[in-house]
Amino acid sequence: MTKVFDQFPWLGPLLFVLLFVLAPLVPGGYVLYIFTLVIIYTLASFGTNILTGYTNLISMAGAVFFGIGAYGSAILTTHFGVPLVLSMFIAAAIATVVGLLLALPVLRLEEVFLAIATLGFVMISVEIAKSGGELSGGENGMGAPGPTLFGWALDERGYHLFAAVVLAGALWVARNLARSHFGRGFLAIKGSDTAARALGLNTTALKLVAFGVCAFYTGLSGALYAPLVRFIDPSLFGIMVSISFVSMVIVGGLGSILGSVLGAVFVIGAPQLLTYLGFDQFQRALYGVAMILALMFLPDGLASLFKRRRLPAADIADSGVAK
Repeated sequence: MTKVFDQFPWLGPLLFVLLFVLAPLVPGGYVLYIFTLVIIYTLASFGTNILTGYTNLISMAGAVFFGIGAYGSAILTTHFGVPLVLSMFIAAAIATVVGLLLALPVLRLEEVFLAIATLGFVMISVEIAKSGGELSGGENGMGAPGPTLFGWALDERGYHLFAAVVLAGALWVARNLARSHFGRGFLAIKGSDTAARALGLNTTALKLVAFGVCAFYTGLSGALYAPLVRFIDPSLFGIMVSISFVSMVIVGGLGSILGSVLGAVFVIGAPQLLTYLGFDQFQRALYGVAMILALMFLPDGLASLFKRRRLPAADIADSGVAK
């Protein structure tokens, strides 16, 4: 497989684009729902990969940003009549501000301490969501309006294409960010925080940028999720949501944009597909076995299946360039 993609490096991205663009032609509403769900979670995977895969900062606060995006968009459109697209970006901006405020006190922590600190924030946010009252429905949750674009109601195919366009834009931004001096700074921090500071990099500012980007992408993902499912509740802020985000980047490939896509396909799409095929009773077991095998035989993630084979010297020379 790698030989084919070595010879035709454009083949992999082209297949993914065709897969998502042609998905509306697939009969069966649930299959299209799975494709749309994968697109939405790929956005969250992008954000988590920027923070964890590129900068090596392990945060469990992804569910907070996702929930803020979902609730923010739903509340703005339901109670204040804000157009869907505008409400999505406002909600993502709110998630970004929250992410930056969270990052300020926890950036001095490293590895497991950072993960535990952000985990505490997840627990707090669940209780805040439950006490939301009439505005958010409290523990009972709230309905989210169906998707509309410039006054036109979008059906499931229309919303899928809309989500695909948003994903394409996010992919373009993420790829350019990874290739910018910010991306190289993230990789320097991942290699050694001390060495990055010795090189004159402002590591605190770079980590804040990584947190902000992660929060924006994850918040935008939540904002797209609400109109798709049309009902949200405080479980969106739960720890399992954060775990799924981290799982996506580990299984797909740390520090790889393609890995973000593959991780979303595997962690979100595969269980949904198993349910669709009637294996819902064995869904968790089959999914767990598949994840263990993937981690055992593909330690660099699913993206390594598409990675070009290079000489070690080439890898070292290119280590500062984003994948």
